[in-house]
Amino acid sequence: MDKNMETLLANADTFTLTTIDNRGFPHMIAVSPPLERNGFYYFKFYINGDGRTAENIRHNRTGSLFCFDKDQHESIALKGYLFAEELVEYKKLAAQLNEFQKDLNYENPVIAVFETLSVKHYKQMHSEFLDIPEK
Repeated sequence: MDKNMETLLANADTFTLTTIDNRGFPHMIAVSPPLERNGFYYFKFYINGDGRTAENIRHNRTGSLFCFDKDQHESIALKGYLFAEELVEYKKLAAQLNEFQKDLNYENPVIAVFETLSVKHYKQMHSEFLDIPEK
């Protein structure tokens, strides 16, 4: 992975997670940094299992992920598939949550897992597109 992309992903404090609702429209939420990440291939986010985002994921796995650094004029837009991973034990997860996530106090938290199909990296008026080969 490109060093610039790794730096942006590691330092982003907010991501935009987009799902598709039952009418075919985008539904966006801001999420905290991923609880787990493997480069730009795989991300895990803490979300409300009773919310619209989780409902959308259960009906349509297509989605996107976006983050940016305004000072560097840089962004990464990922498109891929999502699935909702039910929690086995909240206590183990709680140690990984930041204060904002803990304050959300979801009754039914789940993990939104994002698997990347393609990447668009934009920096200083230059774009780079990457398609991820199928496994």
